[in-house]
Amino acid sequence: MELKKYTIGDKIFIQKKLVLGQWKELRAILDEIKIPVELTPLSLVQSLGSNLFVLLAIVLTEDGKSLRGKDLAALADEIEYGITPDTAIEALADFFDLNPIPLILKSLADLSGIIKTKLTEIGLTNSASSSAAETSPGESGSSGM
Repeated sequence: MELKKYTIGDKIFIQKKLVLGQWKELRAILDEIKIPVELTPLSLVQSLGSNLFVLLAIVLTEDGKSLRGKDLAALADEIEYGITPDTAIEALADFFDLNPIPLILKSLADLSGIIKTKLTEIGLTNSASSSAAETSPGESGSSGM
C-alpha cells in the first residue's frame, strides 16, 4: 500500500489511503466546510479555516501509532504549530492522489446499481409508494365505507 511521509515538528507522520473509520471522522468535518464555487487559494484557505488542522489530524497518523483512538483536538493543535505551509499543501495534494474521490463515487454509484438489480431479481424491492395505502380503523375507506 502506498504511503506518504511528512516531518511535522520533530515527528514523522504518515498518510495512506483512508479507511472507513477515517471517512466517518471526515464526514463530520466536511459538513462544516463550504467550498466556494469560485475556488482560489484565498477562498480555499478561508473555507477550510481552523478545520484544516482537524482534517490533517484525521488523515495523518504519527508513524508507529494506531489510527484508532487519536485525540483529534490535541493532534490538530500539534499539527497547527508544527506544519509548514509547503508540507500542508503537499499533504492535501497527496490526499487527493491517495483517495481519488471521483473514482470512489463512481464505484459507489455502480455498486448501488448492482445491488438494486440483484434485489429486484429476487423480489426484494417493494417500494413504499407502490404498496396499497392503509386506512386506520377510525377512518373511512376511499369507497365511502
